[in-house]
Amino acid sequence: MTATSTPRTFLLIGPTALAVLGLTGCIVVGPTAADDPPPASPVAGDPGTGPSTSPPPPPPPPTTEPAAEVPAPSGPTTLPAPAAGPTTAPSSPAPATWPQTIEEVQSGVVQFSVTTCESSSTGSGFLIAPDLVVTAAHVVADASVIGISTAQGNTPASVLGINELADLALVQTSRPLDGHLFGFEPVDPPLGTDVAALGFPLGEPLGFTRGTVSGLDREINLGAGSVQNIIQTDAAVNPGNSGGPLLTQDGLVAGVVSAVGLNGDERAEGMAYAVSGFRAEAAAIEWQERPVPLDPVDCGNAPAPDEGFFPLSIASDHDQARNIGQALLLHGQGINVGAYGAAYNQFTPELQRSFGSRERWSAQLGSSYWRALDVTSVEGTGDALSADVRLLTEQDSDDGRLGQTCSDWLLRYSFAWNGEAWLISGSTLPSGDPVAC
Repeated sequence: MTATSTPRTFLLIGPTALAVLGLTGCIVVGPTAADDPPPASPVAGDPGTGPSTSPPPPPPPPTTEPAAEVPAPSGPTTLPAPAAGPTTAPSSPAPATWPQTIEEVQSGVVQFSVTTCESSSTGSGFLIAPDLVVTAAHVVADASVIGISTAQGNTPASVLGINELADLALVQTSRPLDGHLFGFEPVDPPLGTDVAALGFPLGEPLGFTRGTVSGLDREINLGAGSVQNIIQTDAAVNPGNSGGPLLTQDGLVAGVVSAVGLNGDERAEGMAYAVSGFRAEAAAIEWQERPVPLDPVDCGNAPAPDEGFFPLSIASDHDQARNIGQALLLHGQGINVGAYGAAYNQFTPELQRSFGSRERWSAQLGSSYWRALDVTSVEGTGDALSADVRLLTEQDSDDGRLGQTCSDWLLRYSFAWNGEAWLISGSTLPSGDPVAC
């Protein structure tokens, strides 16, 4: 009696989308024949819901004694006789524990904030040099603007090399970052090796999930064709983990987190995939020696100069303050590069309906774009929060409040949790009109 095989599918772990579109960039890999990797089709998350308040105003977008001299002995020097009895080799240092490893390396894991013309999302990556970050290709594919966040703040970045078939990318930051610099395992770890995934699942703060290497030399289809050198693990990963490191306990990168397995339409338990670390290292070396930079996608009508990046600071100690800041960062990035679809999708469906359409909302923006954002306070619990922010915008005088070309706004945004992300549900001006910068 022979067993029949069930076709297996895979889901490319798209970055966490802090927008109505949900898991932007996810790709489902369809059923596969025994000798043919499965094809792919795009997947998006469900739209979120949340309470609506008033719509936002037009946009804003020991010292020691010296040793006594000892006279040299006369005659030849002899070594002391060895002690009687058996000798033992010196003991090896104890292996690091997982808490010790994470403490040592966590500063080198970064969070991506990526805006495309129609969506916004977050993902993970890790430093291999002060200004070089490895991530998954699908995290930064089709990006109009890329921001990287660390404990030091956020900084713009650009793609130095990308291979969507291998789901690998190398990104260069505009300035050096402080943090742990990762190395790679030279070969795949054996089956049963303890590993752990580090990243920012679902846009949350840095998370750690532990598992083992449960499969080697897997071959799957990530959308552009068959990909080899894939490690299978039972470590739990979620959208937002994409591009983060799969580590061995000595802190080396065994793989770059990429996909999860599906059983029909449902996610398979304990089946996640990462591109082998040695494959990622080879790609990173190649791109450093022969870089092929990828220009940002032009969405058209971008009001902001350069790449549309602006600094974000967070003064609130609320547990969700970072995530609220990320939501506003993605919204502002969309405005700045003319990716009005991505910016609009940061609103709840109710707030969207109050504007009538994306076109009507974006027409109010005119030449306005964001220059700096400071999240000063976040309040609330559960699925509804409010945030007080200071926002600087620039615009032509015809588009500015009171004819201002630079405006300093004090805004209070309201947010609703849709099950996957924080969406803007409204805003007010508690201090009245902005003042000129």
